[in-house]
Amino acid sequence: MTKGEMNSDPIEGEFFSTEHLDSLADGLVRESIQNSLDAGIPGQTVRVVFRLFSGHPDNNGVVVQYLEGLRPHLTAEQNGLIQPPTPEEPDSFLIIEDYGTRGLEGDPTQDDDRQTQDGETKNDFFYFWRNIGRSGKSATDRGRWGLGKTVFQVTSRINSFFGMTVRNSDGKRFLMGQSVLKTHWVDEKKHSPYGWFGNFDENFALPILDSGYLDKFSIDWRLQRPEGKSGLSVVIPYPDPSVEIKTILSSVLLHYFFPVLSKTLVVELYKDGKKLRIDDQKIEELLKYVDFSKSRLNRDNFERLFSFTRWAHSLSSERFIPLNAPPEDVAPKWDDSCFDPEKLSGLRERFENKERLALRVPLFIKPRGRDPQRTFFDVFIERDDSLDKAEDHFIREGITMAGISTLKQKGVRAVVSVSDKALSALLGDSENPAHTEWQERSPKFKDRYTHGVSCLRFVKNSPREIVRILSQTDLKKDRKLLEDFFSVEQAIPEGRMGSSDGSEDKPGGSPQIPPDLIGETREWRLLKRQGGFRITRNPMASFHPKTVSIAVAYEIRGHNPFRKYNRLDFEFGKAPIKVKGRGVKLLPIGPDRNRLSIELESPDFSVEVTGFDLNRDLRVEVDTVDSGSQGND
Repeated sequence: MTKGEMNSDPIEGEFFSTEHLDSLADGLVRESIQNSLDAGIPGQTVRVVFRLFSGHPDNNGVVVQYLEGLRPHLTAEQNGLIQPPTPEEPDSFLIIEDYGTRGLEGDPTQDDDRQTQDGETKNDFFYFWRNIGRSGKSATDRGRWGLGKTVFQVTSRINSFFGMTVRNSDGKRFLMGQSVLKTHWVDEKKHSPYGWFGNFDENFALPILDSGYLDKFSIDWRLQRPEGKSGLSVVIPYPDPSVEIKTILSSVLLHYFFPVLSKTLVVELYKDGKKLRIDDQKIEELLKYVDFSKSRLNRDNFERLFSFTRWAHSLSSERFIPLNAPPEDVAPKWDDSCFDPEKLSGLRERFENKERLALRVPLFIKPRGRDPQRTFFDVFIERDDSLDKAEDHFIREGITMAGISTLKQKGVRAVVSVSDKALSALLGDSENPAHTEWQERSPKFKDRYTHGVSCLRFVKNSPREIVRILSQTDLKKDRKLLEDFFSVEQAIPEGRMGSSDGSEDKPGGSPQIPPDLIGETREWRLLKRQGGFRITRNPMASFHPKTVSIAVAYEIRGHNPFRKYNRLDFEFGKAPIKVKGRGVKLLPIGPDRNRLSIELESPDFSVEVTGFDLNRDLRVEVDTVDSGSQGND
């Protein structure tokens, strides 16, 4: 490094340390396959192969000969390596090769994106090797941040990897390598984090082109690419021990089941001469190798999900139920007008009868300064009584958004699939670097679209809102479907059904369902409010004075939200939380600062609580504290 050059330690790997990814294998699988799908040749199935070689005498000596120039840096102090391999440790390496892809196209000598003119083919080679946090991917690609490739070096215990590509355009082979350490010293000389493997024009790294050397490299590392087959081969020396064939298998099944079952993706795994092929024919039988202890789904859930997905892929366009598009000049929102009024009753009946439904949802999006674009997404829904909680999956062009879940209704499974390029571009702009969430405040998304946040919420909330609308005629019969919206932990004796005062519903009639109703039990109704909720009596229930306890917590996927409650989230009795009541008496707040105790004094009571974070979902539960005054009429 030259004097005055900024000292910096790369932090790109931190972007893949997220609670929504269970392991390093998750990040590796998601990013490597995503890159392959983005580089897919139209009309060809993408095939991605993982080969793991570890601890076998036949492997010894392979790695060391290619790391000769790197060795002093691997033993330098403050290089950032946590557990580098010892000289006595057997060689191990992971190979990832893709097929049916175009390889790294573009001029390998380019070092400045100003050299790319508008309309020219993007330079995959330049953005893959010479950029961090900068992407040449278009708005219609799955990736955005230019960080996905860093998962290759993060997977290596020496933070290094090689890449050899065969290009579809001209059949040329290029080989380079990269090592990413921290700023460190070797022989009293300070070195920057980024090191290179290749040919050099002074300090500028260029790919190795010599066919003899490339053949030897392929043999030494046991690459299997047939001559002339385009694609990218990545070599990761000394992979992290957590990256095993079983963890890779689990990650593929969880994050890429959708394109596998659509026959657009095949994945093969090799170790110790054994092969596992993940395709649409064998995906179910591979579940026997999966450890479900860290998964939110069990084997039965997966099997039912795969069956549901097969059904979704089998549908012709005529089988989809078209919804109405929201007006193009206003923020989209979910209500009954999204459905054909002549067909809504029939859809509700089909949903009640547990018929699978495929809905095509049209939508207008408007990038700033451009005309509105009509786009769409698909929602597949089924009721499954074997589910003890809601199950929803959001898929953007094949990749699963692991951190998104908005469905609250137990016994319902939903898959949201976004395949249209225009909507995929909007959602992709909102994604975090690990591609697990759609974030309203993402810098690549904020202020780029008119009503962009509303469009994003319209897609994210679609399973929950569709189920709410389809369940409205069934609210007073099916408590289980909506109890995740409004849960009653302690059984409440059933009183005489019917209105207590006749002012809300006429005898023999059915109560009107408020449009803001989001949950109902035999005793209570839960209604939506801006930043909160309102609780009232179910007009079909008789009234008995009683004391109830209302507990509230922010939803946390995969966890009991009440056990994860923290006073930093909110506290009753402190701003910005506000409580308004009618026909009730608010009792002193106890040590549990997320719990209210209220005496109900009038059949027309209501409790409204607001001030919660608008960007987080709430769980609300009600207990009857004093049931002694209750009785049956």
